[in-house]
Amino acid sequence: MAHSPEKKMELRAAYIGGLPLEQAAEKVGVPPGTARNWYREARDSADDWDKFQKVSLLVSGGGIEQALGRVIAAGLLRCEALLEKTAGAEDPFEGVRAMATLGDTIAKLRAASKGMMPEADRLAAENTTIKSLTELFVRLHPAAAEKMLATVEAYAAGQRA
Repeated sequence: MAHSPEKKMELRAAYIGGLPLEQAAEKVGVPPGTARNWYREARDSADDWDKFQKVSLLVSGGGIEQALGRVIAAGLLRCEALLEKTAGAEDPFEGVRAMATLGDTIAKLRAASKGMMPEADRLAAENTTIKSLTELFVRLHPAAAEKMLATVEAYAAGQRA
């Protein structure tokens, strides 16, 4: 089936906008193989969609943190798609491949967020510490659990000494 040039531009825009190629293909209604062919043809003719995607994410507003947030969001969408693929895989090897890809994607997302968004990483560590400390306190002093909860809620609301 022949597709219009507009369809190819729709795919390009969806991909540059942050969707993984397979999801962009699904969004615009073309087979994944066609999307991969168009992607390769564009790259081979010096229209590197990946470079445009990176630049687009940076200049579309908010700088590196928002751009990375959009990349992570796209990565999470990819993880969801891979989870669905593993659950619906009839071929065990396909399921294992999808699971391996999922693990790799999660590791890359974690590394990217840790390296590029140190504030988010610091907050995640802080939240984990507060949660662990609260659970320990409640287990050791169950009668004072309400006081601990009130203290944690005040801390979260910004009432820090």
